[in-house]
Amino acid sequence: MATPEPTSPPRATSAAALEPSDSRQNSARLNRDERIRVLTLRDAGFTYLQISQQLQISYRQVQYTCQSQQATPKKARGNPPKLSEAEVDHIIEWITSSKRTRQLNLSIGKHALARALKKRGYTQCKALNKPPLSDKHRQVRLAWALEHLNWTTEQWNRILWSDETWVTSGFHTRIWVTRKAGEELEETCIRSSPARKRGWMFWATFHGNNKGPCLFWEREWGTINSERYCQRVIPIIDGYIRLLRDDIWLQFMQDGAPGHASKETLEELHSRGIYPIYWPAFSPDLNPIEAVWNWMKDWIQEQYPDDEQLSYDRLREVVRAAWDALPEQFLKELIDSMHARCQAVIDARGGHTKY
Repeated sequence: MATPEPTSPPRATSAAALEPSDSRQNSARLNRDERIRVLTLRDAGFTYLQISQQLQISYRQVQYTCQSQQATPKKARGNPPKLSEAEVDHIIEWITSSKRTRQLNLSIGKHALARALKKRGYTQCKALNKPPLSDKHRQVRLAWALEHLNWTTEQWNRILWSDETWVTSGFHTRIWVTRKAGEELEETCIRSSPARKRGWMFWATFHGNNKGPCLFWEREWGTINSERYCQRVIPIIDGYIRLLRDDIWLQFMQDGAPGHASKETLEELHSRGIYPIYWPAFSPDLNPIEAVWNWMKDWIQEQYPDDEQLSYDRLREVVRAAWDALPEQFLKELIDSMHARCQAVIDARGGHTKY
């Protein structure tokens, strides 16, 4: 049932603020396409005021359309409302026109509009989270993928992957979009990487199907810079590589963050006989440890769904439990996917991939 609306605009907002500036504000009627858009947003849970602001029409026009509950003239009672093929075409054109309209909650499967979209192959799917790519990023990604395409599994197993992630208590957010199969990499279906939440940093490594050392960055250490990275992280990396050197010669892989790739950091690594290699910037699909973070956050959300505000000490315990629960088979599957990941980047000419 639709959420009840007041019969007049909220008093705190002036009538002038609710009305569009053009001459159409005095018209009580909208055309068919405009009414369809109004009802689509209303079905998605938008308020009258929000619809008015989104579509730049008057509050009263929205109110009239929603209360009459029809986009086309009424038909005989007893028949479910139907949309013509032309109307569905117009709705699809609008929905697929932007990220905002892709992300509307259209309750696929419940109403006439949703049934029409589903008939055309449109369903609600999780949006892929991808960073923006410049032409330079694409070129570097493509070159890296070409260079590593024919690496063997043995070579990939010698890489000590490393990265850090922000961890917070609460819900691991997912964004849903309306799309057809095969449209997951359309620009309007991609979720731009959100701003980092305030929380705590967790750093970890793995190679092959083996978990390496990990570190929960303590609050009193401050932010990660070159000095602290050399003090807190590099000795751990060095010790682990030396520990396994008789069995496997690991190559340390890291990103090019300032604290990782500064002159001081590189000098410290080189003094210990460690010569890092780098994966391209803005390329989570080329560093399999990114998938590890998603697995851990999903696990935390599943195991602790009601813990919205974990204490600092409790959050440390939960993150470590998630790391310990990470299956070795999952790590093996990630390494086995590296050839396909490189090929996907090549096929996309350095662009986004499904990974």
